Parts: sequence; C-alpha cells; structure tokens
Amino acid sequence: MAGLLFCDVGPRRRERKFRAGTQSEIDDYSDEELRARYRFRRESILLITNLVAGDISRNTRRNHALPPLLQVLINLRFYASGSFLQVIGDTFGVDKATVSRAITDVSRALIAKQHLFIKWPLTNDECNTIKNEFYLCRGFPCVIGCVDGTHVRLQAPSKHENNYVNRKGFHSINVQGVCNHEGE
Repeated sequence: MAGLLFCDVGPRRRERKFRAGTQSEIDDYSDEELRARYRFRRESILLITNLVAGDISRNTRRNHALPPLLQVLINLRFYASGSFLQVIGDTFGVDKATVSRAITDVSRALIAKQHLFIKWPLTNDECNTIKNEFYLCRGFPCVIGCVDGTHVRLQAPSKHENNYVNRKGFHSINVQGVCNHEGE
C-alpha cells in the first residue's frame, strides 16, 4: 500500500503588488488634503521632487523601482507624522525596509542641496568674528547664530482661511528666522 508523504515547505511568500503611476498620488488629493497629509502644497512637493530626483532615482534593471515622487511623499509623510516606518509602509503599500531606504536617500539628497537655501559661515575667521561679537554684545560664548520663531498676525484670507488659524485662535503665519550677531 502506497502512502502519501507531505512535507512542510514553510510559509508562503506574500503576493507582490505593484503600484500604478505615482503622479496620481497627489492628483487624487485636494490642496487641503495634501497640506494635511504632507504639510506642503502640490507645487512645493513637485519642486522638492524635481530638486532631488537625480539623486534618488534608482539605477536598476528591475521594472518596479520606486519613482522619485513616491519616495518624496514617503519622506514628507514621515516628517509630517513622525509615525513608525511600518505604519507609513502600510499606508503606501511598501515594505518597512523600503520606507527606511527612501527616508534615508531623500534626507541625504536634501542635505546635499542645503547650500541652495541656507548660508552658514564658511571660514574659521567668519565663525570666530561672529562668536566674538555675540560674546561682546550679550556675553554668550561660542554662539554663531540665533534661531527663533513667531506667529505674524495677518488678516483672514478669503481662500483656505482655516489653514491660517493658529493654536491660540487667531490668523497668522508661522515664521522662523536664523541670524548672526548683526541680525542678518
């Protein structure tokens, strides 16, 4: 009599799911929804994507590399929510390791572009001059800059009025400034 032999081959792999084009990721949302999810407007998201696309595009022979827009959206969602990588991965339908890689790559690409937006003292002489001036005028040692933020009150805009109401209940724009000893 013949017997049947069954062997356990382990857990089955998850079926792979491939995403459609990612431009629809932001086209499906209104401006308010984009701002709520990513803290940026559509134009700003596209500007960031264009800025870092060359640095984060994958040179792969595979068919389904994450496009730069999706990598930027994953990154902005992580920055906006501070959520766990697994949760963000589930939101976008990608693995936790993919989310981690995208956040690392986009963050590094943004850091590499900081010189386009931020001016730091470049030489030791510049740093020492600023340090000495801060010490002379206020008694703070080893300071090369001051950071502060404030809400600038404004008249309620006619469009998207609720986006400009701060936690204290009045309309404002949140402004952050960094300056040297001369207020520059």
